[in-house]
Amino acid sequence: MLSYTLGVLVLMAIPGPALLTIFGIGASFGYHAGIRYVTGVYVGANVTTLFIFSGLSTLLLEFPGLRSALFLLSLTYFVYLAVRIGLAGSRLGIVKQAPPGFRAGVMLQLVNPKTYMTISALYFGFPILADAPVNEAIIKIIIANIIWIPGHFLWLYAGVKVNRLDLSPRSTRILNITLATSMLIIVFTSAIFSISGGSVSLR
Repeated sequence: MLSYTLGVLVLMAIPGPALLTIFGIGASFGYHAGIRYVTGVYVGANVTTLFIFSGLSTLLLEFPGLRSALFLLSLTYFVYLAVRIGLAGSRLGIVKQAPPGFRAGVMLQLVNPKTYMTISALYFGFPILADAPVNEAIIKIIIANIIWIPGHFLWLYAGVKVNRLDLSPRSTRILNITLATSMLIIVFTSAIFSISGGSVSLR
């Protein structure tokens, strides 16, 4: 159980597309808008977790056409987000007239390849109760949520704090490009592992 908890902590500290967009929204729109988005990301993570624990993700991904469609959808969406961040110029975070809300947070997790990959790795790689899979799933979900809730809000807090630093336009552009590049690297790396990982794929 300790190794699983440490695994969740490590993965929470490593930013993926969800955490990077939370940071960007906090930097662009502040706490009020960020909380709605974070709540959506949190709910989306739990829906994806149940999707994986129940085995539905493995069943659906047995269909090559569906797997390809989901793969292209996720890549298109995250490339779009990365471009919006990269082109934000001297404004920190995501360029958009209205901040993404709860629904956007949920949808981001549902198409996020890193989410499927990491939750699958945590569930299958850290056995707790091998002879009681349902109880094991419940324990793992509880532990993950204890870490996820403050973890997501810490990333939002970091985005808000960075915005308050009043960075120079040049520093802001560099940070935006760094965020966008990091997101693309993480998404494409996760997608490659997803393709090569078979049923542990779409995470």
